[in-house]
Amino acid sequence: MINTKTAITILWFTLTCVICFGSFVLKNQVHDLETELSKINNNIQKDVKTIHILKAEWSHLNNPARLKKLAAEHISLNKVRAEQIINYSALPFQYENGGIDIPASGINNKEYKKLVKAER
Repeated sequence: MINTKTAITILWFTLTCVICFGSFVLKNQVHDLETELSKINNNIQKDVKTIHILKAEWSHLNNPARLKKLAAEHISLNKVRAEQIINYSALPFQYENGGIDIPASGINNKEYKKLVKAER
């Protein structure tokens, strides 16, 4: 049989080998995680720079003078006349009692005012 001194020596040697192997595996895992963290931090920095560039482009694209010029070139709208603007409460709604339908065309301002007064 194996004497106790030899058994204890084998036990300590095995325990030392297990601890060394575990430390080696742990060191490699930590190294891999640090590499992954470095890549993630680099991606974050790239994203921050990209966001900064996109914000600058957005502020350029939303420049009111530029938008006005583009709207004038591509949209043929007439300016809003004062008689086209009314109060929200003056709008007729179908769900209200005695609601009326106003056709989109063929009604002038005076007729519209009469219809709104009649509804109230």
